[in-house]
Amino acid sequence: MCQLAAYVGDRPITPLLLRAIQHQEPYYGAHASGLGVIDEGVLRIEKDFGHVARVKNTTKIESLKGTTGITHSRYNSRAKDDPRFNTKEMAHPFVDDSGTLALMHNGGIGNYREHWERLKANHEFRSYFAEVNDITDSEVAVHMLSDALKAGMTVEEGLRSLAPQLTGSFLLGVITAEQPETIWIANWHQPCVVALGDDESMFCSSHIGLYDVRGDMNRVFEPPKNSIIRLTRGRVDITPFDPSRVVPHLKLDRNELAGQILEIVKRVREIDFRMIARAIGSEGWAKAYGVSLERMQGYRQAGVSIVNPYIEVVDMMLADGLIKERIDLRSEGGVPDTPRFSYSLA
Repeated sequence: MCQLAAYVGDRPITPLLLRAIQHQEPYYGAHASGLGVIDEGVLRIEKDFGHVARVKNTTKIESLKGTTGITHSRYNSRAKDDPRFNTKEMAHPFVDDSGTLALMHNGGIGNYREHWERLKANHEFRSYFAEVNDITDSEVAVHMLSDALKAGMTVEEGLRSLAPQLTGSFLLGVITAEQPETIWIANWHQPCVVALGDDESMFCSSHIGLYDVRGDMNRVFEPPKNSIIRLTRGRVDITPFDPSRVVPHLKLDRNELAGQILEIVKRVREIDFRMIARAIGSEGWAKAYGVSLERMQGYRQAGVSIVNPYIEVVDMMLADGLIKERIDLRSEGGVPDTPRFSYSLA
């Protein structure tokens, strides 16, 4: 689970997008941070391992400018405990061989190794690290999309062609120098929030990432799952992503989930956002959604995300004074001071 943001418009883009993922990174993220922008028709990328505050000091990321950009805060379970999986090259966004197409990804591509094996003869995989003999799974998607564009497809057609080829969970965010004021988001079932202003548009994984634009971009909504979302200035166009997939209609019992969270916090006194979700477990999530354990497990295996509804329940509990929140700083992925939301009884 990672945290993403994107923007097209005339605001100073770098501080806006970096703050957007900085707001979000204590949930999941902060193992690596990156930003890609289109600046006068040229794609420029800066990224490194670590949270936003660190990457500001190790790169020239704050010098980037433009009217269109995508940014990514990475969470990787392997990198959390093994810094070998947390390198600058493994950070998002990823760039195609021509240097004109950039892609970021939220989720996990289950069959990336077979695509990597097929593609590596004709493409450079910059995320490859010999010590672990691995790449970031997401990098296969940028080369697959690049090949689709070379075959004459549009970006939208190319993204749609990827859907049946990828297994696992995915939201793909794309910009290209060929269309410098357009952002594409191809989302099966990952967290996705869109905000529109008079001459600007923004995407974030979580509502908290929109904190700095809430007063101006007042058309805020969560687009349908299994969609391709095209963002331009003040406009969003939504079309189906993968016609072969059926979006499950899940209804969360917020009071049931809140009760489970409260019992967990009472028992352990202080616990972080990720560990609460793990403590609830498959049986707890199934109960909160009113489905069988087998069906809930099937949904999760199919890449169905429950993160934003979970965040909404936590926010509800904070507003009701049931729990309190703070940001802890800890060492993860070889980086000190990684921020994490933690909760205790109010």
